[in-house]
Amino acid sequence: MPSMTPPSSPMQLSLHTGRDGKDVSLQTPTSVSSLTPPVTPIGKDSVERIPSPLSEPSNEQSASLLRGKITTPLRFTDELEECLDERGRRIEFGEGVWSKVYKARSTPASTSALQTPPSSPVTDSRILAIKTSRRGDAGPVLTTEALILTRLTLTPGHEKHIVPFHGFHTETQSLVMSAVPLALSTYIEDQADLARKQPVSTATMFDPFLGPAPWKDMARKLISSLAWLHHTAGIMHGDVKPHSILLRPTEADESHPGAFRYEPLLADFSAAMDIAPDSADQKVLSSFTAPFSAPEVLKSLRPGGAPPTPASDVFSLAATLLAAATGHVLLYPGCDFRRRNLMAGEGHQIIDFIRSFGNGSRVPRNGFVEKLTKPAVAKIPEQRISAQDWVVLADEICGDSA
Repeated sequence: MPSMTPPSSPMQLSLHTGRDGKDVSLQTPTSVSSLTPPVTPIGKDSVERIPSPLSEPSNEQSASLLRGKITTPLRFTDELEECLDERGRRIEFGEGVWSKVYKARSTPASTSALQTPPSSPVTDSRILAIKTSRRGDAGPVLTTEALILTRLTLTPGHEKHIVPFHGFHTETQSLVMSAVPLALSTYIEDQADLARKQPVSTATMFDPFLGPAPWKDMARKLISSLAWLHHTAGIMHGDVKPHSILLRPTEADESHPGAFRYEPLLADFSAAMDIAPDSADQKVLSSFTAPFSAPEVLKSLRPGGAPPTPASDVFSLAATLLAAATGHVLLYPGCDFRRRNLMAGEGHQIIDFIRSFGNGSRVPRNGFVEKLTKPAVAKIPEQRISAQDWVVLADEICGDSA
């Protein structure tokens, strides 16, 4: 294997458009802490989305959604007012390949006695995150994501698992989301920074940076959300990583001092698709992110490569939990893009790879982090634990977290 390189500079996200053969890069937002769904947040160290040869992902994903009987997205009919900074400029939370997210307030739409009730509830003025197109061909992509979010929003239990979706604003062709400003990637980095400022202690050097109890509690919540997404909603996320998980603060529970003080919410469903009952109907993902991508996802780019499955999401969430344990959002600190991709291609060795880096002690052999993640990173996708069975395992391993 190539030798290690010094810490690399932040990487940009890119997605192959398929039309003109050019990559479109995401720009780092001005404020990491203010990132909101559903754009992929970029932390202090950004990640890079790998281009896929799929040129029209939205059409194929829309066809899958038709099987789910969702053909029209939930409509948001309140009026939107952009939030401006002191210079009169629109406040933006972040930018993605297809879209950008800006800050806005909602006000009830004007109605008359002859008008029918709006599709979305009338809201008081509140802060929202509006995801809108940043390029001419992004319309179908946003529409497909709106269909997916509509289906998820109509699925029982969604409140605990996904970022709140308020509907598709037809006038501006935008997705309307609740503003949830903290990404898991940013939280991991901040906690790691705090931990590094503390004196080194043999009592804590083998624990996750988040602390044993909070890490376990967070892991249980995230695994539960993935199981809900797969087995209740019938959707595959396609791009699970710390940057696509947002954290909503929860009330402090004095009876559970070790609880994770946030509710993790899945966000950024731009690569999501219906879980096809027949694997032959499953399509290649429109985009994905190394090093959180399962090895079969990278191989799916090659001719004759197998399509990704829900097991790919399971692998990605395991990688996310490992990042939360080590404090390295990119998993392999100091590696350049090529080296990181090579390691991602051998992803079943991810735990051993991580142990070769500075914080490898945070994942001790036979410790609870390894026991929980190892069944989720098996080389053969069919041999990985399912999200549903993973919930049971998490309860067994992490049941004493709170």
